[in-house]
Amino acid sequence: MRTVLNAIPANDLGYGDLRGSPRLRSALADYLGRVRGLVADPSHIFITSGFTEGRALACLVLRAVGLRRVAVEDPGYSDWVAVDKAGLQRVPIPVDEHGIDVDQLIATGAEGALITPSHQFPIGGVLSASRRQRLVRWLAQHDGYVLEDDYDAEFRYDQAPVGALQGLAADRVIYAGTASKTLAPALRIGWLVVPPELVRPMDAELRRWKEGSPRIEQDALAHLLQTGAYDRHLRKMRRIYRGRRKHLLDCLAAELPELEIEGMAAGLHVTLRLPFELTRADETQIVSGLRERGLATEGLGRYSQTAEGPRRLFVGYGRITDSAIASSVRLLAKAVRAAQRHEVGP
Repeated sequence: MRTVLNAIPANDLGYGDLRGSPRLRSALADYLGRVRGLVADPSHIFITSGFTEGRALACLVLRAVGLRRVAVEDPGYSDWVAVDKAGLQRVPIPVDEHGIDVDQLIATGAEGALITPSHQFPIGGVLSASRRQRLVRWLAQHDGYVLEDDYDAEFRYDQAPVGALQGLAADRVIYAGTASKTLAPALRIGWLVVPPELVRPMDAELRRWKEGSPRIEQDALAHLLQTGAYDRHLRKMRRIYRGRRKHLLDCLAAELPELEIEGMAAGLHVTLRLPFELTRADETQIVSGLRERGLATEGLGRYSQTAEGPRRLFVGYGRITDSAIASSVRLLAKAVRAAQRHEVGP
């Protein structure tokens, strides 16, 4: 930050371009093209105050260009306020280990979709190549749009991550990214890469929405990207999270060997499939009991009211210390055993 403050011209300390810092947009275009396979022109990049704001702006633009019904993943996000306020009707579509069911999406007659193809949240699957191609063909044939949340794409531990969907259909995909997971949520920086036809509608929404995002922080992120410091930081964090994930899986294998781990080796949480005999009420009991003991986890019920099949727990490891993992898993095992015996409490 000090380096940027010492170098930034006084003329650049005004309100500036509503789309964001030119330096950051240029750096992101290079980075996203190199790392995520995007077709990214700096003039099509909009800097936002995090992903939530970017999603809200994207939904307003989709509504402004005529979309009414959008497919959403089920299970998926738990906060749909921005989507609903934009006037869009949500159409839930099931997901599995191969991502959203594209055939069901098409059958609903939805005009667009909001998806997490690189690492589906919260189940953890990756949209398969065949479904990607099917989705891209549908978008081209029906002039649809997709909002792609590139959730956790930077954190893949077993192999290189698949490229972004936007690289296959840059004229039909709004790409959303953020620094919240890679750096910190408090930084409040996200970005949208917008298809050419949506640039003017996005400009119009921006003028009604805000006076721009903080410029100094944007140039600081641009400095990290341009100097290679961002890449070095990600390599370091991948090593840390890979080790932490392995430790968590080892503890789970020792304490709860019967539970299946779902999803790819990616991201900052593990998806646990609970035994089939456990109900939604049992899942709720486990989550509430763990919270009383100071262990924060979430169940499938938070992210879906309709999803079928076994109940699930989502256990994060992004902020827990290595030393706390073993004791936390022991608490989790006690809670699951108590639910199986229909006891109260973990």
